[in-house]
Amino acid sequence: MRRMISLSLFAAAVTAGAANAHDFWVQPETFVPEESVELRLSFFVGHGSDKSDWPVRPHRIVGFQSFGSDGLQNQVRGAESLTGELSVMLENVGQHLILVETTNSFSELVAGEFNDYAEEEGIRPIILDRAANRTEDRPGKELYSRRGKALVQVGCPEMSDVWSKELGLTLEVIPGADPVEWDEGDAMLIKVHYHGAPVSGATLHITDLDDETVHFSAETDAEGKVDISASLTEGRWLVHTVWAEAAAGLLEDADYQTIFSSLTFDTQSPCPS
Repeated sequence: MRRMISLSLFAAAVTAGAANAHDFWVQPETFVPEESVELRLSFFVGHGSDKSDWPVRPHRIVGFQSFGSDGLQNQVRGAESLTGELSVMLENVGQHLILVETTNSFSELVAGEFNDYAEEEGIRPIILDRAANRTEDRPGKELYSRRGKALVQVGCPEMSDVWSKELGLTLEVIPGADPVEWDEGDAMLIKVHYHGAPVSGATLHITDLDDETVHFSAETDAEGKVDISASLTEGRWLVHTVWAEAAAGLLEDADYQTIFSSLTFDTQSPCPS
């Protein structure tokens, strides 16, 4: 049966548009890989009819690592490993965070499209800055880059706190509870940090990876947290958010430095309870 959810957290439905191609996430072949087996990864941008593969090229990736009980591991195995299909090798039983960081890209949209994009994504700093400076009628120019994390579990560890680790990404989505151990009815806090500090008023867009028609949004509180459990069900999920800051002297004469960040996870544990 198709799951029905209540869109009561904030605003429903991210609409399709030119800006959706900025969205970015890491989707492993499985969230429960076997030990010491190469795990293939897919990268996507956009949603719905705008969804497409993100082409992997060496010059576009500035960080490709995993973090587990063995610490931070570089997953780059030569430039040729950053072309085409990416994969990781996870040696230890337990949880691992896979993370990818990309270079800056430049984007310019006409005024109306840029305003719509900022509203749809909920990028509060851009909305407020353009209103304060009365620049809503001007084209919007930004440098944007991406941060993607995926939480996977190898085997059945006795206990893990890997899920809770902040890895120092410019903009980072951090669960406040272990997604693998989550049960419907439990709270599922999500935290958003920018340069290590909590972000108030960040919009989270949450999508069911197995049914992209199921999606909802939520906004972080004064402590940079929000509980998304009211509309969450067991399964594979994507949580993504966007934040920005106005800055002078950016390349391409851009107005804003924008960061897209995401976390993917599976709430269904492979281990007996």
